[in-house]
Amino acid sequence: MQVPQFFADLFRKYLDNRCSPEETEHLLSLINSDEYRAYAAEMIDKQVAGIADAPAKEHDLKSRLDQRLHLILENDDYTAQPRGRIARLRPWRWVAAASVLVFAVATGYYFSMPEESKVAVKVASIAATPTVDYTRYLTLPDGSTVVLHADSKLEYANNFDGPAREVFLSGEAYFDIEHNPGKPFIIHTGKVKTTVLGTAFNIKADEKQVVVSVTRGKVRVENGSQVLAVLTPNEQVKFDLPEEKTIQQKVNANVIVTDWTKEDMVFYGNTFQEIADILSKRYGVNVIINNESLKNCKVRASFSGTEKLEQVASVLCGIKNGEYEQLKDGTIVLNGEGCDVQTTR
Repeated sequence: MQVPQFFADLFRKYLDNRCSPEETEHLLSLINSDEYRAYAAEMIDKQVAGIADAPAKEHDLKSRLDQRLHLILENDDYTAQPRGRIARLRPWRWVAAASVLVFAVATGYYFSMPEESKVAVKVASIAATPTVDYTRYLTLPDGSTVVLHADSKLEYANNFDGPAREVFLSGEAYFDIEHNPGKPFIIHTGKVKTTVLGTAFNIKADEKQVVVSVTRGKVRVENGSQVLAVLTPNEQVKFDLPEEKTIQQKVNANVIVTDWTKEDMVFYGNTFQEIADILSKRYGVNVIINNESLKNCKVRASFSGTEKLEQVASVLCGIKNGEYEQLKDGTIVLNGEGCDVQTTR
């Protein structure tokens, strides 16, 4: 079966986690038809078959992938068909099946990486952040933090039990990584890999280039087996993907980072209630105000956007001679004197 080139390119782009919401929707609409459903099935089969020649000791990984794909395909929406016939499958489940391959296939994970760098993680344990139009602050399983730019996506394991902590980024993010010499942190952006032990840096990746800027520590940036650069603070590398050219230069990394991370975190005359709503959305944590007289108080405060929520809450409450508290369910409560009370701040 000859798969149309435009569909093959679109499907591979999805596996590379580079599809826009509109392109993903278009892919789903195509898979609604028997013809393109068959093309999708063939491409998934080829991805899985591509590891058939792996060493015997690695066949257990292939087996786990096969099992995961069958769990997706053999559900109540799917009926097994004789070979050569097309399985009826809702379009979103094709995307779910393809997503199983994103973590491993799209980055050349299968059997192409050195044995010592493989991640012993079940493919079913991948967490993916939805793409939204605002910047978010995320905490990873190891305590590392990420400021994820609007319209960007990050995929990672629900736990980092393997020999390395690996994530997959599409878009732009600022990482502040917990130090762990025995378990490197690896960020995949397409075929470019950035490896760190414990540091802070910014990555911006699109179809044309990958840009890595370091604010603290040291990182290694690679394209396959080729080391593109080893960066220290205030150094940046730009890798042109089509031309495969590298430019390394000195930069003010802190300015590069805060130019976008501070978006929505500079408050000039915002009320406490407006700020609480912004923080709730950005950090994914419920932020409330118990004191009614504090809700409409206006405040001026500026943050870099890389701070933990607790730091931001402490500063805001301090302006009104108060302290924040955190409830058992994680909710942050902002406390302080209302606007009818004069302060020296």
